[in-house]
Amino acid sequence: MEKTLIDVSHVSKRGSSLRLTLPKKIAEQLQVGPKDIVGFYVDGKIVSLEKMK
Repeated sequence: MEKTLIDVSHVSKRGSSLRLTLPKKIAEQLQVGPKDIVGFYVDGKIVSLEKMK
């Protein structure tokens, strides 16, 4: 499977946690908005996410 770069985002710190802002292009593609929940999945060094139902 070939990877396609859609956008990039910076990681920032908030308290003891790290924050990653979801770029608008990605949010639109996943059809996520405020109050939606996303799940993070790890396969080796690859992290993916999807909108939870």
